[in-house]
Amino acid sequence: MPVSDLDYREHDRRFWEEELDEFVPERVFDAHFHLFVNEHLDDSRRTEESKNFEIADSTWSDGTEWANTVYPGRETHFLVLPMPLPGIDVDAHNQWLADQIKIDPGSRANRLVTPDCRVEDIERDMKSMPQVVGFKPYRFFSVTGEIAQCRIHEFLPHEQMELANELGLWVTMHLSRYQGCADAHNLRDLAEYTGRRYPKIKWILAHCARSFTYWPIRQAVERLRDMPNIWYDLSAVTDIRPFITLFQKEDLSRLMYGSDGICACSFHGQYVALGRAWQGLQTDRIELRFPHCDGRPIISLYEQLLSMKHAAEIAGLSRDDIEAIFWRNACDAFDLDSAAGADRVASRAVC
Repeated sequence: MPVSDLDYREHDRRFWEEELDEFVPERVFDAHFHLFVNEHLDDSRRTEESKNFEIADSTWSDGTEWANTVYPGRETHFLVLPMPLPGIDVDAHNQWLADQIKIDPGSRANRLVTPDCRVEDIERDMKSMPQVVGFKPYRFFSVTGEIAQCRIHEFLPHEQMELANELGLWVTMHLSRYQGCADAHNLRDLAEYTGRRYPKIKWILAHCARSFTYWPIRQAVERLRDMPNIWYDLSAVTDIRPFITLFQKEDLSRLMYGSDGICACSFHGQYVALGRAWQGLQTDRIELRFPHCDGRPIISLYEQLLSMKHAAEIAGLSRDDIEAIFWRNACDAFDLDSAAGADRVASRAVC
């Protein structure tokens, strides 16, 4: 079964009502959300690792139906990200994505960029797609062929960063290298790029700066906190400890809620921390026994929201803080109150 299929069960609904309904605000901006159709993917060009991902089509209507199911009664908008898989038709996918979000002036998108993209083509798209606000690079496209230990410039070339700096764009960055944001190369590169070389790029470090376990962000937060133009999306992480670190030690205005929906958070299970390592655990794919409890795992998204809720309690966040993380920080970041055509959003929020 494709991992993006949502098998929403009665105990998921009950869990939402009992644990999350009072926590999640009335307005949600999901700053890490994917749309995709398989017709853009050439299977003959896929790499071995990317072949492990079986992904169902997710159009705008699929995405909004998903959001209405998992966040019932909420007004929801998105920063939509392309699906960064080798073998994808980059131009077709980017144009399709820009067309998909036109229905919602309160949503934004990033453009898929690979080292093969020409700067003039990227610039053309950025100037002709008004709701597209930045780039989505990914490690799968590293020019070194090394996708686990590559540095930022090896999958986001300097000429593309120069354009992003010139235009003041956002970059949603899933950091590579084993130690993620705690890696010495990543920290040096981010310090150079934010502080001197590309001061107008606005970086969103995805997945709590790729901290699915406690260690990377705990090691790096004090250095990242001093860098300008750094934001974080909180998507997919289910371990409470990275949220506690960010809620206690970072500027809360730099945090934006994200889900990594639909494909990466709809399974029943969670991203399990194993010391300093982590792994996705899909409970429907393994045999589990529950001799001492009522064994009904919930969707990974709800594990994330529950960890955020508990971390917010531990860190003493106010209701206003929580609403900022889920809505207002993104509203400010993407200038939703003054964007042309965003009247419906502006009428509902003071950003």
